[in-house]
Amino acid sequence: MSVVYNWEFVGSVIDSVEVSLLEMWRRNDHCWTSSHGSESESCERRKKTKDSKFSISGFSSFSSTSILIIILSLLSHQLSPTHGAVNSPPLITKQPPTDTIFFQVAQRVDENDKPFIIECEAEGYPESQYRWIKNGKDFKWQAYDDRISQQPGRGTLVVTAPRDEDIGQYQCFAYNSFGTATSNSVFLRKAELSSFKDDTLETLVAEEGKPFDIPCNAPDGWPKPRVDWMFQTPNGAIKNINSSRITVDPEGTLRFSNVTQSDMSTEFTYACSAYSSFRNEYKLGNRIFLSVNPTSSSSVQNKVAPYQQYMTKKGTVAIRGQALELWCIVGGTPLPEIRWSRTNGRMPYERVEYDNYGKTLRILNVDTEDAGSYDCDASNGVGVPVSYSIGVKIEAAPYFTVEPEVINAAEDESIEFRCEAKGEPSPIIKWIHNGKPIEEAPPNPRRSLEGPLIVFRNLLKSDTGNYGCNASNSLGYVYKDVYINVLAMPAEITEGPKDAVVMEGKDAMMTCRVFGAPRPLVRWLKNEIELTGGRYKVLGNGDLQIDTVSFSDAGAYNCFASNKLGNATSSGKLIVKTPTRIIDGPENYQVTAGNPVKFGCTAVSDDTLPLQIEWLNDGAPIDFDSEPRYVKLQDNSLTIDKTTELDSGLYTCLAKTEYDNITANATLIVQEVPNQPRLLSVECRPRDAAVRWKAMGDNRAPILHYIIQFNTSFTPESWEIASKDVPATESSYTVSMKPWANYTFRVIAKNSIGASPASDHSDVCTTSEDVPFTNPENVKADKAEPRSLRITWTPMSEIDHNAPKFKYEVQWKEDDEHHAWRTETIHDWKTNEFIIPNQPIYRPYLIKVRAINEKGQSNVAPTIVRGYSGQDTPTQAPSNFTLVTKISAKRVLVSWDPVSPESLQGKFEGYKIETWTDADGEDVYRPTIVNYDVTKAVVDKLIPFSRNYFRVFAFNSDHQGPYSTILDVITDEGTPGPVEDLEVRPLGVSSLHLKWNKPEQPNGILLGYQIKYASVNGTEVKWNELNERLPNISHPEIVTAKLAGLKADTVYRVYVAAMTKEGAGEESFVEERTFAENATMIAKPDFQWDHEQTLNGLAAVRVSWKPNFEASGRPGSHFFVQYREYGRTKWNTAEEVFNEDFDVIRGLEPGLTYIFRVVAVDGIKSMPSDEQEIYTYAIDAPTIRAKAASSTTGWFIGLIVAIAFLVLILILVCIIKRNRGGKYAVYEREIAHGRLDYDEGGFREYAQAPSEEPTGRTPMVSDFKPPHESDSDSMVEYGEEGKFTEDGSFIGQYGVKKKDPNLPSPLATFV
Repeated sequence: MSVVYNWEFVGSVIDSVEVSLLEMWRRNDHCWTSSHGSESESCERRKKTKDSKFSISGFSSFSSTSILIIILSLLSHQLSPTHGAVNSPPLITKQPPTDTIFFQVAQRVDENDKPFIIECEAEGYPESQYRWIKNGKDFKWQAYDDRISQQPGRGTLVVTAPRDEDIGQYQCFAYNSFGTATSNSVFLRKAELSSFKDDTLETLVAEEGKPFDIPCNAPDGWPKPRVDWMFQTPNGAIKNINSSRITVDPEGTLRFSNVTQSDMSTEFTYACSAYSSFRNEYKLGNRIFLSVNPTSSSSVQNKVAPYQQYMTKKGTVAIRGQALELWCIVGGTPLPEIRWSRTNGRMPYERVEYDNYGKTLRILNVDTEDAGSYDCDASNGVGVPVSYSIGVKIEAAPYFTVEPEVINAAEDESIEFRCEAKGEPSPIIKWIHNGKPIEEAPPNPRRSLEGPLIVFRNLLKSDTGNYGCNASNSLGYVYKDVYINVLAMPAEITEGPKDAVVMEGKDAMMTCRVFGAPRPLVRWLKNEIELTGGRYKVLGNGDLQIDTVSFSDAGAYNCFASNKLGNATSSGKLIVKTPTRIIDGPENYQVTAGNPVKFGCTAVSDDTLPLQIEWLNDGAPIDFDSEPRYVKLQDNSLTIDKTTELDSGLYTCLAKTEYDNITANATLIVQEVPNQPRLLSVECRPRDAAVRWKAMGDNRAPILHYIIQFNTSFTPESWEIASKDVPATESSYTVSMKPWANYTFRVIAKNSIGASPASDHSDVCTTSEDVPFTNPENVKADKAEPRSLRITWTPMSEIDHNAPKFKYEVQWKEDDEHHAWRTETIHDWKTNEFIIPNQPIYRPYLIKVRAINEKGQSNVAPTIVRGYSGQDTPTQAPSNFTLVTKISAKRVLVSWDPVSPESLQGKFEGYKIETWTDADGEDVYRPTIVNYDVTKAVVDKLIPFSRNYFRVFAFNSDHQGPYSTILDVITDEGTPGPVEDLEVRPLGVSSLHLKWNKPEQPNGILLGYQIKYASVNGTEVKWNELNERLPNISHPEIVTAKLAGLKADTVYRVYVAAMTKEGAGEESFVEERTFAENATMIAKPDFQWDHEQTLNGLAAVRVSWKPNFEASGRPGSHFFVQYREYGRTKWNTAEEVFNEDFDVIRGLEPGLTYIFRVVAVDGIKSMPSDEQEIYTYAIDAPTIRAKAASSTTGWFIGLIVAIAFLVLILILVCIIKRNRGGKYAVYEREIAHGRLDYDEGGFREYAQAPSEEPTGRTPMVSDFKPPHESDSDSMVEYGEEGKFTEDGSFIGQYGVKKKDPNLPSPLATFV
């Protein structure tokens, strides 16, 4: 440890004194080497010792004399050589820079000298002495009176009054009895700034719109002054020039990219300034009065192509570590736009700055990788763009790649100093020993120079001394002075092992830093057994490395250090933990911009360590507060909403504990449409234009092609496509132009995501007038009114007019040799037809239409087209329209007599047969068209099992003739049409649920439905695995079904066809996939129940369920019923039901309460429903349907009264019906409507049609639960054996023998 003493005595401040209580040499932050290993890490020792300072304070109870006596006693005690102070050569800790120090000498009365220092400070023991040399000779600073002094205890020179004679090269040497340390050599230079040679006001004249330069004859100075230009008013005030058009180049010339009237000197002149940053001094000169000659053209027409004003020379040298500035000043009107690029490498944008409105490219901290070619492109849409390339070469002042280090070693060891440096040009390395070139040092047989090394073998104490390495080239030098100190000290552990925590499978490092001379031997022991070889490795610095740690490696470890002068020991504990693992890391994403992404990350760690999961983007932690689109969910997954291209990058899941961490990476690529292309230029020629552009980035989806668009003055708001598939490798395209038009162009880039924004439009290209190059298209004569000729064409767009006064010349004649061409001129170019009245019906004509403008007729002959005058309505209907034969339920053969050709009055196209049914109506017909030479045809569009009507008529190209007589036929029953709205949904891993509607065209009496299914592999159906669900559905009202026994996670194609007696109809099909084994949990099922009537003296309950598609989870592949008696815990399990949605549980004891539930099963998973209590009633009772329990007692009593009243009415009806005799009217009406599915017994008004689901009103008794121990509330009995007589009369309803007096009255359950 160290003590820092601070005190003040007799008005003078004494510097803090640091006293080491162990060894003062530890203040030196150095390392030592030996023949037993490489460089030692004992340099850590000084840091820890140096940090162990404390100040003595709180001595208020002592007198100042007492405190001083205590301090001086401690100092004399600690500084005594007998207490272990370590001798060492000097080591430079502060020194001058390697280049130049400027100083300022007062030159005016109002100016003061600026004092300065030249630093030199060293540490070592004994304390260092200092000497200086100037210009290679000893420098006696004491000879300069009090103008130059040296700081006490240091070598730093303080110059309080600089003079011109102080200029020179200075170097410091620190020395003691063990060596001499050498500092950097520095040059002192006087800072100066000269004045301008000429300050005469000069007048210059510039042309408006053109580039202009004003040079500056700047004065000299040290350091080199910064040259700038300013506005100076008549009263002497100055103002900075800030304009994108005006730039000062590195040589001080003022460059106008283009001159405007505002640049004229009216109330100011232009003045050049030179500024010395060291002296903080301005000098003004070269004052200019600028006159501007106006241009004769307007500002819009005054355009100047880009012109090079100042460019950095093509071969430029930059110095490594400094800033590089590349200049590109280009004049022109409008002001050229400047773009920088690099042709042979990536632009280092993270170190790039742009200045002077983009005219200066500045690269900070230049490195060798920045060498290459840099391009400046300037364009303003006028003339040829300027393109200039600058080659950059990188040179470097020397810099160390391997520095020599201080070495503390013991006698008989061997050590080496290594010094390696780089630079451009390559540096020369020289060694210095105790302030002199090593060539001038006394010879030493144990020392040898071996390339970049100085090697010492078999060290002696006399080898102690300073050695310096100097690497220099034409750009400068780098120097470092170190020493070798030969010591003799017992072994000591300076940093012993500490308790360490390491994860299983990782390498462990137990620290044991030692010191001693000779170098101590380090051994490691665990449980008193030395650790050597295998997974154990003792490093050169004494640390123990354990490879691939296991839990058995936990425990205490001892470090034992020894040399011939003594030994030391220290111990520490190793704790082994389970490593953190990521068991489910994020996956790579490639998405289109705007879509969300989700990165998952699941990790586990040691049970004793809290686990944290963090997310990083490109190595930086994600700030969820500043970016709300980034959300970390409770499961530690990362979601990004509405992604953009900037979200692309590497995303890292970091799972960490206190002692370890692990990462998993995923790449996100967000693709967007390309950036807007930059339109570089357009070259206008008489009949075409060359468009040039530059791609500005594809946003991670390669550009596929470019679209070239144009618009004209005729359609300024719309853009036409000149080419839509220009290859992505192209950057120019030639577009053809038509006469008499103003064209502008733009470019769009397209990638797989979409089209980019369009580039800025080009300048206007104007073409001259010419005759039309084309004639109107689609010329024809048709669709005319009877006895007229209608000539039509497509109007030509204005872009095809080619000149003013555009018109059409229409010509026509009958197609024979006797008629001449007739002509009509149409002056409205938008017109698209011309009608000539009073023409024969359906006569052939020759027609043509030509384009004409003021330059003349089109340069191509118009196409002659043959057409016809207008047609009229046919006058004759087909006669003898006859049904020849019925072929099938959908097809019949009909015939008719042909119509006469004279009756057609136009081009005979054929016959049309129309058919319909009563259900369709005459207006909704199905047509069948036959050729004009056919008088017999098969009509195949009939509706089976219906009355179909027919008629036929002849028609020409424009009109239809009169109808024939109407025939009708009743077709036989056929196969049905396809079922409607087929829907297939997965129930689980092995079943599907089907639902559909009846076919729109049953084509007969539906009998049921046929279901087939087969698995699908990709797009191929496995026909060899086509299965039919058996039995078929035999009731047309059942429109749901279930497919069971399927494979998990498999796509099935399911076919459903309706059936009549003629067989299965057209199939409808849907493809659906069953759930995978690891799909979501099963949804809780729901069920209903009914009492079933039985004859064996036991009760039965019908339990039915529906797939639960509403809840989250899968409904379940199949189901089974579980039940138990109330009060018991063991469940009775019914058989599993695979294809139905109900089950009947029989054999239940009547008069008991049962607990029922339905269990949904899917694979190995199952989910029970909520439980329901069901009370079983006496046997042979009518069917009872489940209903929710009454909410209040009053409601229940009212309902019982209402039921009793209905029973009374029913009894009266039965008596009346018995007296009347015969069957019930309801039954008769059902028979009349074809309802034959009732049996003969019971009250048919109350019987139920077969159905899968309960219909109608649900009785209240479903949830009725009689008390388990209560008196019976019995009602009037109607005899011992209730039954119906043969004629249906009522005799003793519900006359059941009572088995339990506590049972409720059966009458109360009747609906």
